[in-house]
Amino acid sequence: MRRRRLSVMGALVLFATLVAPPLSVVAAQQPGLSVAFWRTWARTDRPVAEGRAARTWMWGPAPITNVLFEEYDEATDLSGEMVGVRWVQYFDKTRMEVTDDGGDPVNPWYVTNGLLAKELITGQLQLGHNRFRQGPPAQVPVAGDLNDPNAPTYATFAPLMGYQPLPVGMTIIQTVDRNGTVGADQTLARFGVTAAVHVRETNHTVASVFWDFMNARGTVYVDGTFRDDRLFENPFYATGLPLTEAYWTTVLVGGVPKRVLVQVFERRVLTYTPDNPPGWRVEAGNVGLHYYQWRYGQLGAQPVTWDTSRPEELPYLDAVIPTVVQLAASLEPLMTLLRYPALDNPAWRADIERRLIFAQDCARAMRETAPPPTLSNFHTGLMAGLNLFEQGAAKVRRGLDRNDPLVILEGQQDMSNGLRAILEVLAPEELAYPRDGTELRHRTDVLS
Repeated sequence: MRRRRLSVMGALVLFATLVAPPLSVVAAQQPGLSVAFWRTWARTDRPVAEGRAARTWMWGPAPITNVLFEEYDEATDLSGEMVGVRWVQYFDKTRMEVTDDGGDPVNPWYVTNGLLAKELITGQLQLGHNRFRQGPPAQVPVAGDLNDPNAPTYATFAPLMGYQPLPVGMTIIQTVDRNGTVGADQTLARFGVTAAVHVRETNHTVASVFWDFMNARGTVYVDGTFRDDRLFENPFYATGLPLTEAYWTTVLVGGVPKRVLVQVFERRVLTYTPDNPPGWRVEAGNVGLHYYQWRYGQLGAQPVTWDTSRPEELPYLDAVIPTVVQLAASLEPLMTLLRYPALDNPAWRADIERRLIFAQDCARAMRETAPPPTLSNFHTGLMAGLNLFEQGAAKVRRGLDRNDPLVILEGQQDMSNGLRAILEVLAPEELAYPRDGTELRHRTDVLS
């Protein structure tokens, strides 16, 4: 199986080498989204974008950078080899990242959400599981207007990491200013916010309004449908663990002073503004934007993305290259399930359904990406294979609905033919027929 996966990876590497080695540049055009990043974004933010939910963005309306390549010691490629570089993409609220290309892209932890807030308040730029580069904590307001001279910054919160937690149940009235001076204001008790849950790992409590949000239900988009569900499969998935207690402070929002409750977590900053509309009282801070400005501004790092002299190609490359890699990574678990069907097993049917929807989403992600003229011929050939692959996935789903093994087998054959067409587009020489056909069968029998 490893050898088969490498044949797909070889085609991807050749394609990426021909059209897109890294270069220090960030495009002005709106970036594209790969299938794994789009699905992660869509769970919480597609309902917001389409007006189906009134709540804070958890990522933002769209990415604010192209796919970037950032140093990370343990990052691996599709074959499992250490490459030391992972791809990431920044949004207003945070950063999405893929560190293990060969992981299961259907797993919700395939796309991770960096510990950006932790890096901002400690100044420790993380370059591996256990490697950091020390820089200054960010002198950027954690909430409100970026030009607010009086708002507390990430650097303000650095010493507060060592403060003792509030007792669970205690009403939160403590305040902090830009200098890090902690005080108390009894009038804040009227908002009824309490210390809700103590987190042993970091020895801090989570404010009740934030804990309620982290465990809230609402409209989400999952596997092709809108439904009512938990916003986060794990309450700490989006935020990470709390790094400080929650503090009231005053910040400027659009130039207007606002009293807000702020708490710094590993991945995000959450704010609570009592006079906001109900769905927007708890909001996620713009940690992704702040971090990008810190890393690529204050620290002087250079953003690295796809190498092309044509900026109009960048959004297409953002979407297509990672999506093809993610499609390749998804094939082994999908085909293993199809090879050993268990039509009467509900768990098997649920798993295969999720993976078939993912395969169809791969085609959707690339179909919705407009290719520049320079890559239109490539895109036409790629889509021919992807459409056949998607057609096969739809047939398999239809066969499962009808309990019809023949339709399932027809779908598998279409998927096999679609993958072959994709490989022919990426690197035709990879599929040159050996004299006895043995190696070709070895490369493609995963789908047969």
